[in-house]
Amino acid sequence: MRARLTVVLVAVGVACTWGPSLFGQATEQAPAPIEKNLGTPGRKGPAPPPGQPDFMEFNWIAGGGPTTWNDYQYTPEGEKRFHAYDFKKDDPSYTCTGSSWTRIYLNPNVLIHFTQGTDFVRMQYEWMDIDRRIPLSNPLDPNPKRVRIPKHPALGASAAWYEGNPLVIDTIDFAPGYVSTIDVRAGMPQSRRMHTVERLYRDADVLVIETTHIDAANYKTPVITSIRYRKTDWDLMKYGCDPKEAQVVSPN
Repeated sequence: MRARLTVVLVAVGVACTWGPSLFGQATEQAPAPIEKNLGTPGRKGPAPPPGQPDFMEFNWIAGGGPTTWNDYQYTPEGEKRFHAYDFKKDDPSYTCTGSSWTRIYLNPNVLIHFTQGTDFVRMQYEWMDIDRRIPLSNPLDPNPKRVRIPKHPALGASAAWYEGNPLVIDTIDFAPGYVSTIDVRAGMPQSRRMHTVERLYRDADVLVIETTHIDAANYKTPVITSIRYRKTDWDLMKYGCDPKEAQVVSPN
């Protein structure tokens, strides 16, 4: 049985100018209920449609191996923004909002659950109860349908497709935010020009999440991170973040 406190973790310690008019209009998705097939050992969902990798076999939790970052380089403006970050007031977690998809994947001790359909992929993130249902697109489509997460503007607008085993999620049109608010990388900025590509695939019983961030406003080079999740039989729980409670635990 897993016990968890609904508190906010306090952090211590190719230029792209593509816009939504080129990549399609994004829609906000309505929250969906947590699926009822969770909470028992064994498969967490049925087999995926033919030809898709099986992400539904397990729930997934951080801790499948080391997290790695490439040797990225800031622009002068990006370095200025990084050093100006103040975790006491700038962390979006204090308002129960996500700062970036990489920041969400970095959060320890919370689960991800997949549902795969013939024309969509759904990822339920325990952190902040984020529910991401993305329609599948043709990777050659110049105008794919994209979705946003309500109340999380820094998470942008996403489209998805499969390239063999990897699931590819392409996201643009972000609100300014932070790639990371954790430890020595707390304050890594993201601008509205950020373009990210997530590539998710299974390595046996490990879920590998490789994300490339391209943001010419803040970085001279792409920012590339690899995060590994392990399988788990734990339940997907409600996070239940309350902005009033989150502000109480924020440092003064």
